Amino acid sequence: MQLKEKLGVKWIADFRDPWTTIGYHKQLKLTEKSKQKHKALEKLVLNTADDIVVTSSVTKTEFEAITNKPIEVITNGYDYESVESKPLDAKFTIAHIGSLLSKRNPIILWQVLSELVQEHEGFSKDFQLNFVGAVSETVLQSIETVGLANHVNNAGYVSHKESIIYQKSSQVLLLVEIDSKETKCIIPGKLFEYMVSNRPILALGPQGSDVENIIKETNTGNYFYYTDYKSLKSTILAHYKSYQNKNLEVHAIGLQKYSRKSLTSKLASVLKKP
Repeated sequence: MQLKEKLGVKWIADFRDPWTTIGYHKQLKLTEKSKQKHKALEKLVLNTADDIVVTSSVTKTEFEAITNKPIEVITNGYDYESVESKPLDAKFTIAHIGSLLSKRNPIILWQVLSELVQEHEGFSKDFQLNFVGAVSETVLQSIETVGLANHVNNAGYVSHKESIIYQKSSQVLLLVEIDSKETKCIIPGKLFEYMVSNRPILALGPQGSDVENIIKETNTGNYFYYTDYKSLKSTILAHYKSYQNKNLEVHAIGLQKYSRKSLTSKLASVLKKP
């Protein structure tokens, strides 16, 4: 901000995350005076910058209530990675790639999977839940409580290249976000890698999130709220039947706009603005 004032240079403020509405902001134990200072600084930055870049449509809407300056949404994106091609898993695998910590513990999903295991002998025989990355003990305990422990394969940390192989060989890819209004603007980087893995995404999160809109827009999977018990169960069962028939597929559309090449071109257009 001072460089803009002293030198008269153009300033583009790039927000990788929101400011005063980010999830952990409430946990900072700020005084009322400090909270007001943050809000004042946020408003000052948003109204001083020439252009603003955000990674989320939700964040754009929030900022539009504070400033009239132009705001461009440029999300994170994907690069196509060349990895060894492997066949799809023989089992009906649902895989979560990345850390799954205690705050993102989808009890509803574990209950649905437990019911399907109990109600369908074939599902019980074929189903496997793959975790690739750190998983909290709270999550593992929840899974054990509903009787799914024997269906879990906990691979732990693997290289990024190996994680891509897991993604491309899994039957279904799992994406979980905390059920909170503060997480509506969170778009995990792995979403974009999931999208180009050519496997159906099963996502849970808050209503009205950017992830929900992207998955629907690109036809890359299904998004559920934490109250969608019946539809979550019926979708997983439908995926399983497609797996049995060897036609569990995804027909994605419009992925090109999320390539890093396209996103960089979009950023270049912002930089070239007079």
